[in-house]
Amino acid sequence: MAVEMSNTKRVLAVAAILATAIGVMADLAINPVIGVLYQTYPESMGYVNYFVSGPMLIVVIVSLLTGVALKKFNKRSVMIAGGIIFTVGAVCGVMVDNLLYMCVMRTLVGVGAGVVNVVAVALIADIYEDETKRAKITGYYNAAMSLVGMIFSYLAGILASGGDWQRVFNVYWSAIPMAVLLILFIPSVKPENQQADSQKKQGKKEPLGWRFWWMSFGWFVMNIVLGGTVLYYLSSYIMENGIGATELAGLSASVKSLAGFILCLGFGFVYGKLKRQTIVFCYLVAALSLIVLMFFPSVAVVLVVGTIGGCTYKYAFSYAYAQGFAIVPKSRLDESVSITTAVYGIGSFLSTYYATALTQLMGTEVFSQTWGISAGIMAALFVAEIVVSMIEKRKFTAEEN
Repeated sequence: MAVEMSNTKRVLAVAAILATAIGVMADLAINPVIGVLYQTYPESMGYVNYFVSGPMLIVVIVSLLTGVALKKFNKRSVMIAGGIIFTVGAVCGVMVDNLLYMCVMRTLVGVGAGVVNVVAVALIADIYEDETKRAKITGYYNAAMSLVGMIFSYLAGILASGGDWQRVFNVYWSAIPMAVLLILFIPSVKPENQQADSQKKQGKKEPLGWRFWWMSFGWFVMNIVLGGTVLYYLSSYIMENGIGATELAGLSASVKSLAGFILCLGFGFVYGKLKRQTIVFCYLVAALSLIVLMFFPSVAVVLVVGTIGGCTYKYAFSYAYAQGFAIVPKSRLDESVSITTAVYGIGSFLSTYYATALTQLMGTEVFSQTWGISAGIMAALFVAEIVVSMIEKRKFTAEEN
């Protein structure tokens, strides 16, 4: 359902949507102090584990529930509620030095992040009907996440250097202007109940379709594989191959974030040209990047090829939302967004277990020695995607005739 609004209101609404990147990328602020947390609370490992990774599981659950909520409630109301919940959890996160209290606040952060992520992307589909324009704004949204992630990581590193880990939470004061923007500029979008009610009376519900589920499977696998390699383990790769230390790891992360920001700004143009083949290109480049990293370890390869490989993930992220808008029924756009977001969360959570499982399977403690398997998986996805796209093209050409 297209939202009728002036160009000025549309620009302001998009600005508010982009601001939700603060909520989605919130966890990057605590990354520099994770080790300090385990040292500070050595007798409370369970609480610390939840403090670090618990919000991601909350995001998965809430993402799916948000899709259901959008069928019954105005998107503006849901978005504002999510923004306020996130702001309370983030700003008040460490006001009390008690792990139970802090875990409760981190739960609120997960709830808020899950809500604003789903509603933000769903609103893009409401504001823009044209497929290419939707892809363009989706690319901007992912660019905003890269930019916020880069800023949060940098500021958190500076704040953590003083020795007081709780100072990193000062970056979360940025959640207050985010919440204000949501209240002021997010448009009112009522749930599309008429079509849903009609289908319910007829006992029908439009399926999401096999194309959506295949795309989601590929997105899920890519999350796990790249999360278990170039996204989370590039620092391990650097040290395992003796080509640098934490300084190079930090530099490579910054370069990857900056490159992701720039590339995502151009996602709309790329998607407009390649459409369905965008993901085929991503799978191929990811596989080749892992192969080059395995056989040619060097500083230059880390900064160039590692960055390119990592950025295929960011393009796949934008693609999963943009292509979902194009292939699912209009009555189920909101559900497709919530499922895509949940797939991202589950895949990211499982990626570390995938990486450690491969080392155990191969009987090694060197993560980068397992990357050949990951390259093979991405290559298999590349081939499978070509076959599926051919089947898809033949099937829909036959239906049109």
